[in-house]
Amino acid sequence: MSGGVDSAVAAALLAERGFDVIGVTMKMYSPTRPAHAKSCCGAEDFDDARRAANALGIPHYVLDFEEVFRRSVIRRFASDYGRGRTPNPCVTCNNDVKLGALRRFAERMGARYVATGHYARLSHEADGAHLFAGDPLKDQSYALAQATPAQLDALLLPLGDLTKEETRAHAVRLGLAVAEKAESQDICFVEGGDYREVLAREGAATGRPGDVVTSSGARVGAHRGLAHFTVGQRRELPATTFNDGPRYVTRLDAETNTIVIGREEELYAGGLVADEANVLRPERFADGPLEAFAMTRYRAPLNRARAQFDRASGELRLEFRTPERAVAPGQLVALYDQRGEVLAGATIREAR
Repeated sequence: MSGGVDSAVAAALLAERGFDVIGVTMKMYSPTRPAHAKSCCGAEDFDDARRAANALGIPHYVLDFEEVFRRSVIRRFASDYGRGRTPNPCVTCNNDVKLGALRRFAERMGARYVATGHYARLSHEADGAHLFAGDPLKDQSYALAQATPAQLDALLLPLGDLTKEETRAHAVRLGLAVAEKAESQDICFVEGGDYREVLAREGAATGRPGDVVTSSGARVGAHRGLAHFTVGQRRELPATTFNDGPRYVTRLDAETNTIVIGREEELYAGGLVADEANVLRPERFADGPLEAFAMTRYRAPLNRARAQFDRASGELRLEFRTPERAVAPGQLVALYDQRGEVLAGATIREAR
């Protein structure tokens, strides 16, 4: 229970269905600045979670997960940026903390399930759990695409069939004080909106200057560190004039500490290679490549793709039906079928 309306209503709906519910708030990061409306992890959020649990008549615990969060999420975040990648820390947090460390605590408590306030649908069938997209305006199935089958088997998503407005209506019905509370949108450990402060604090290699070159290899300037850039970025590039339009970051080369820039059309990739593949429906890949819909960033439009999973290497390879803009290594790619079921998730290694 984060202190927001989603987790509070998730707990309430489970209690109404007859589950024995235990509220848990995870202390994963200690803010060093006053919280603002769209941040989380502040003392006020902990108080809101406690008050919601009291209103629902369920026990409430605050658990210190700062060490596992720093080790699993923050350090990987800093390491990925230092390698010229664009990480997605919320995916790592779901896998390693909420459905990892918290799940282990639940087992010690004798709990069969962990439940969260994610907006995604989960169907528990004889052949295992099936994960589906939720409300299009709020769907969060992308962030769960690397949850393992075992994690999904032990997960409940009570808000899967609801919209945000319906969730708030339930909160009003239940008399919860968080019914109209603004939702957090920032990365919890990036205070002030500048992730580079986190990188500096973690000692990531962010400030080593290097060359900025065109796709043909011509040097056009210098950069102050790979971690300040991501694929598709236009700002903070050298003030260079081109007669055929603006330039964007098309690639970050960590080995040479070089940023490659190109025209808008050079941002588009015909495919990608991803590793750390989590295949939720392996039977769908059994007969070779399949047609699916790919999401390469959170809330990005789905793009038709031909997908092939190499079991030996653990790689997922995609060929897009329509070239995809700004494919960024380090981001998650999630695959869906026509019904909105998540087939697989993997970490993008390179665009092709």
